[in-house]
Amino acid sequence: MINHNQPLVSIIIPMYNAEKYIAETIESVVNQTYKNWELIVVDDCSTDSGRDIVREYIKKDKRIKLIESETNFGGPARPRNIGIDNAKGEYIAFLDADDVWLSEKLQIQIEILMYNREYDIIDANAYTIDKNSKKIDSLKIKKIYNILKYFMDDINILILSNYININTTLIRNKNIIKFEEDKNLIAIEDWFFWINNLMSGKKIYIYNKYLIHYRILDNSISNRSTDKQYRKIYYMYSILFLKEKVSLRMFIFSNIFNTLKIIYKKVKNYGKFNK
Repeated sequence: MINHNQPLVSIIIPMYNAEKYIAETIESVVNQTYKNWELIVVDDCSTDSGRDIVREYIKKDKRIKLIESETNFGGPARPRNIGIDNAKGEYIAFLDADDVWLSEKLQIQIEILMYNREYDIIDANAYTIDKNSKKIDSLKIKKIYNILKYFMDDINILILSNYININTTLIRNKNIIKFEEDKNLIAIEDWFFWINNLMSGKKIYIYNKYLIHYRILDNSISNRSTDKQYRKIYYMYSILFLKEKVSLRMFIFSNIFNTLKIIYKKVKNYGKFNK
């Protein structure tokens, strides 16, 4: 039963050719123990049957909406911004079209933010699953955060490394800074989004429990070449430096830090593929 006295949560799914997984993703929203939500699926000109699958869900649940983009952007930034523009909720959550929430994800996060008003964003951990929805491991992106939090504040850690998974968060929909629609930032637009929002004064709460299944695919944006990844990261740091959001010292240190991470990743992968 929907309790309309509870805050409305707007869930935004950017979708492009996700026919294989979108039903499982939507089911994970429908099965949430927290019921006062709206689901906004923004399709980025898919060429498969994903939209038809969403329309079937709309027939069964009026909380689900489909918005179809007129042109393809090529990444999730514009679809997410379209979702933000159409969101009616007091809170916003993002979910990729192939990921899956655990049933209590929203309930846990909404309760924490409702009773901890000093925080604007809550993050959580994620299990990883493969293309067949089989659990692989857990996402490791918070390892660096857990080490550096003893020496640095959240913003400076974030500038070094993106420890926030867009799919594991819940955000207050108040003065939210939208995604940069810069195609040079595709694959790291969420990182830039978090930097902008934390630098605007928003505070994040890290909830160290597992609340989602994050799908790892061979062709996913996050798995593209390390060389392209480095160029995108360098581009992002250049923007931050030009906008005087980071000092020259932080600009240099951040680039060295991420270059070493990328070299380590390349060496590690080389070892895997040359056994």
